Amino acid sequence: MFSSPLELTIILYIRQVKIPQISSKYFWAIALLMHALCFVQALHSGSIYLVDSIDYLSQAQNIKEYGSLYAAPWNGPFRFDYFTFRPPVYGLFILLCKSLFASDYSILFAQSIISLSTFYGVQKLAAEFEFNEGRVRFFLLLVLFFYPSQLIHCNFVMSDILFQSLLFWAFYFSYRLVVQPAFKSSFICVLFFIVAMLTKPVAFLLGFSLFIVLIFVFYKQNKIKLLLPFLLLPFTYHAYCTYNKHITGYYHYSSVTPVFVLKYMAKYTNAQLFGEAYADSVQEHIMYDVNAQQQYALRYRKMNEGGLNIIAEHKVFFAWFNIKGWFAFMLDPGRFEWVHFLNADEGNYPGLYHSINTQGFVKGLFSFIKSAPLSMLIVLFFAFIWNLLISIFLILFFINKKIHWAVRILVFLFVGYIIGSTGVLGLSRYRVPVAPMLWLAAMYVFHIWILVKPVQKEQTEHAN
Repeated sequence: MFSSPLELTIILYIRQVKIPQISSKYFWAIALLMHALCFVQALHSGSIYLVDSIDYLSQAQNIKEYGSLYAAPWNGPFRFDYFTFRPPVYGLFILLCKSLFASDYSILFAQSIISLSTFYGVQKLAAEFEFNEGRVRFFLLLVLFFYPSQLIHCNFVMSDILFQSLLFWAFYFSYRLVVQPAFKSSFICVLFFIVAMLTKPVAFLLGFSLFIVLIFVFYKQNKIKLLLPFLLLPFTYHAYCTYNKHITGYYHYSSVTPVFVLKYMAKYTNAQLFGEAYADSVQEHIMYDVNAQQQYALRYRKMNEGGLNIIAEHKVFFAWFNIKGWFAFMLDPGRFEWVHFLNADEGNYPGLYHSINTQGFVKGLFSFIKSAPLSMLIVLFFAFIWNLLISIFLILFFINKKIHWAVRILVFLFVGYIIGSTGVLGLSRYRVPVAPMLWLAAMYVFHIWILVKPVQKEQTEHAN
């Protein structure tokens, strides 16, 4: 039953809209074409590397030549943190791709195939939700046109598309495990979590978080034994930390943690409050002490504690800064990605989020609009509107009690975990790993609004 005549009017209006139904052949032809065109653009521009790309390529080379996970050039400046900075999966993925064809473009080709497989998976799960298949394909065509980050990130030497696929299939089998409890689904789900946590350090607690949720669900159903495969998660964590201790002398999962805390969370907090020059000087002072340590354990702790102390001094502001980062996470149209994908000069038009944070909202907004090319503004405007709509539908998805509780909990867990983990940064590329869950949430809302009940029945219920 709808809560007001206005809501019923909106729903009735929406249902008058004729949503096209796209055939499978038509969808896959367009999807293949768009992935291919973006691949050709990458070939043309050669702009396929971001700052992190050198880490992954170096690690792949070091695995091959020295059997080391060191994620920096072997003969370059020594960077001790980089022995445990990147987990091994994406480096191994690069090795596999280049063993088949000795070019970095083989990585991009493989990532395009992985992206297409994720679109297949989304359609497969949407079918299990009993959505209209033709309309699902139409929605995914809109994704291809209005969410360019998906296609752009296929063509960077970065782990995001692989990570997206791993999280999506972990989500898929998590859903299967909840609605049709079976040991097979539990085991496959855990395998995807394991590979994901060995791809990006940010994922290492996601599987544990799901395990805690499932304990409450399965305890009531007397099916706790189905969670036994989840014991592989702490085993993997311990095995990897033990390996890192063997290399560095300190038991830890990843050196990303203290680097992120000090050089991003703490530094950006100081920069917001006191300016970039002050933030840089504080970080340099802490790093001087960090670099003087002879033992890695002390280096790790001093870096981490230095960042946490800054955050603790400004708790309220840091919380507000995180909230702004969460909004940016959902709404960022991806200017940074477009600039690099097109091999444009980034210095000519800095990002909107950066401009607002450094100049204030009004001044930063006008500064961005004034400096960015008109064509770029148009593209980013439509991407922003798309992201805004997806964000609205996500809120509606969470509050709609007609939607299966398991789907709502899982989407909240996966999306909320990644948003919370990335915190203050709020970059568009951090949304890529959970983008399929956002698409499914939006499709679920449309399904409830348009397909679930006949309009006449809803009018009768509302009248009563």
